[in-house]
Amino acid sequence: MKKRIQQFLESVLFAGLKPGRQSAPKQEPGPVRSYVDRFLSGGQPTDPLYLTNRTSGQKLKSWSLVAIPCLVLAVGVSVVLSNLIDPPAATPLKQPTPAEITAKLLPNLNQDFKLKPPSDVQVIEIRVNGSRLIGVLRNTSTHEIAAAELVVDLTNAAGSQVGAVSGTVERLPALGTKDFQIPITQRDAAFGLVRDVRSR
Repeated sequence: MKKRIQQFLESVLFAGLKPGRQSAPKQEPGPVRSYVDRFLSGGQPTDPLYLTNRTSGQKLKSWSLVAIPCLVLAVGVSVVLSNLIDPPAATPLKQPTPAEITAKLLPNLNQDFKLKPPSDVQVIEIRVNGSRLIGVLRNTSTHEIAAAELVVDLTNAAGSQVGAVSGTVERLPALGTKDFQIPITQRDAAFGLVRDVRSR
């Protein structure tokens, strides 16, 4: 019994080491690896140091497997970069005319629309001083203007409208200026905004 246990343990521990035992079958390399090995060695390798003892032609073949793909990749990258660095010249865009821009932005604009000519009277200064609106008018024409009517909106310090006033300034000299004062009743008025100026 003891001998049988000893033989069993020896068969497990020293499997394949005792003479007369059948060794494990040797695995053959796959077809791709065999082809690559034959190509690199120039035939069926028989020397265990065949990678070290290769001829110059065999070494050139092995290096060509790496060099050719790298060369193709380098050429492809250089072509792509050359197109990015020096792109073909773009054709210049045609600049639209003012009439085309107007037609595109305002398709329903009346073509007969005409701007009102500038007034001969300009307000060059206006401010609120207590209960009065004080300002200066200028006559830009070469003739005297008998009277000028102006309408002014009044706002408080926050910019909200609190009312409006109108007044008449008489006898504006040609190419000259004239001061005016208009009484106001809005106690919280802080600014005056000119709405309209007309000469007569």
